[in-house]
Amino acid sequence: MGASVSCAHSPAGGITFGSRIILSLLWTPDELMGKPEDKFAVRHTASFNRNPPQRTIPGNTRAPLNPELQNSIRRVEPRNGIKAIALTFDLCESATEKSGYDADIVNYLRENSVKATFFAGGKWMLSHPDKTMQLIADPLFEIGNHSWSHANFRMIDSDRMDTQILWTQAQYELLWEALLERVIAKQIDPSEMNKIPRTPLVFRFPYGACSPLALDKLKRYGLPAIQWNIVTGDPARSRSSKEIAKVILQQIRPGAIIICHANGRGYGTAASLPFFVPELRALGYDFVTVSELLTHGPAVFSKDCYELMPGDNLRYDRTIGVKPSDNR
Repeated sequence: MGASVSCAHSPAGGITFGSRIILSLLWTPDELMGKPEDKFAVRHTASFNRNPPQRTIPGNTRAPLNPELQNSIRRVEPRNGIKAIALTFDLCESATEKSGYDADIVNYLRENSVKATFFAGGKWMLSHPDKTMQLIADPLFEIGNHSWSHANFRMIDSDRMDTQILWTQAQYELLWEALLERVIAKQIDPSEMNKIPRTPLVFRFPYGACSPLALDKLKRYGLPAIQWNIVTGDPARSRSSKEIAKVILQQIRPGAIIICHANGRGYGTAASLPFFVPELRALGYDFVTVSELLTHGPAVFSKDCYELMPGDNLRYDRTIGVKPSDNR
């Protein structure tokens, strides 16, 4: 399936994401700021692109996962009392829509130098190529695989699992290559691209739903399954920004993984950031990407996938189930 790849690393051995040089030379500050209307989702019409990526098989592969990363990762136990935590945002997009991009979230993270991981759907990346390249180029951010079109992995068959995973890996690669072309055209040193992973390093199951077969797929593709241990509930329109911050501040612990949304369905999420980010920093917490968090200590995992307790997301098997478009 192509070349085997590893993470981009700094001279000190740490994982790196993005290049400040690339980000600042390819986009103006106004372009990076985005627009308020970027946030809103649009239901599909006949004119919308529902095609697969230009390349459906990724050109790069990763080594199979080590045993300690082969299950559903809930959080990490950092060594030496390190208070590292991972703030994550899902960029979901189903086959029947073009979802949004919450620029207010990204702008706050940039203005306050907060590292985060965005779990992007492959179809979301296809619908938002420039925004994806901005996130890829930003050294604060890691981009993870969130499946192609947000399918329920507890309900789809083996072939569709492969499609959902591999199309997304391939779409990321295509945008990495498009970014390289822009770097060369701008006469930026192309070695700056070595700071950016050639392929997503982590995966998140839609709806937090998996199966033994799905976990086995990720094991072979070298993608750790990243769940969470703090649920903000930000897709609920009734959840206020202060309530989101309260949940995080009450449940935080070293090695925590927090789930939020940045695709326009994180209601109150952007406004919640000033309520908990400064508080957590005052308590000594350090925001890191998910892949960085995994280097800080052993993963705490489950052999099943769920929101907060086993079985609590089985309702999605009834309400979501399997759709003919789950591979598109």
